[in-house]
Amino acid sequence: MAKFVLMFNKQVIQEFPLNKGSVTIGRNEENDITIENLAVSGFHARVDKTGRDYILTDLQSTNGTFVNDKKIFSHKLSHGDNIIIGKHTLLFLAPELQAEDAEADSGPVDLNKTMMLDTERQRELLAKQEKTSPPPKKPEKIGVLSFLDGSKVGEVELKKKLTRIGKASTSEVRLSGLFMGSTAATISKRPTGYTITFTGGLTKLKVNGEVVKGSIPLKDFDTIELGSYKFQFYQKEVE
Repeated sequence: MAKFVLMFNKQVIQEFPLNKGSVTIGRNEENDITIENLAVSGFHARVDKTGRDYILTDLQSTNGTFVNDKKIFSHKLSHGDNIIIGKHTLLFLAPELQAEDAEADSGPVDLNKTMMLDTERQRELLAKQEKTSPPPKKPEKIGVLSFLDGSKVGEVELKKKLTRIGKASTSEVRLSGLFMGSTAATISKRPTGYTITFTGGLTKLKVNGEVVKGSIPLKDFDTIELGSYKFQFYQKEVE
């Protein structure tokens, strides 16, 4: 029976046998395969069994679905495919498909069927096609702060070029606390990405557990601490 092996950082987390006609993948608990990660959409992707084939479909997820490092919208899975969803990997294992493909390869050639080009020729044609096709437009992204400390702040989109964090009434992200500065930190939006800056005060600024006294660039899923507040930074595509 075909199955998925869910992995994170090359460590196996769980196996999921594909014993249904359709299987959904996402962050929502109603999915057949639940992946708890902010980069994963609520209902991220679906796998449908059609005859002997397994078809993977992206459900218009925010960060996309990748098979063997290539972004896909719909893809027929093969034994050994690596599906990347967020920061997790789903390894698709279907030994029965591998055996059937090997048997088909060793059989007589059916001239009524479409034949695959040899690899080198196929690369040449694809290269010519890529040269004539306009490059895809890079999706615009916006930074988001997602609070993890139970403070009920929720998520804050970083729409401005400069976002101030502190207890001042003029702060875009207003936080309370005895030692919280009027403006304890700022996040600036630059062409190269987002940068967080410590602006002074008694409240320490930490990124991934390290104290920050100046400015550092932010990466997806960095964890930020400011006093008793804890939140995560990530970027999402603008719809």
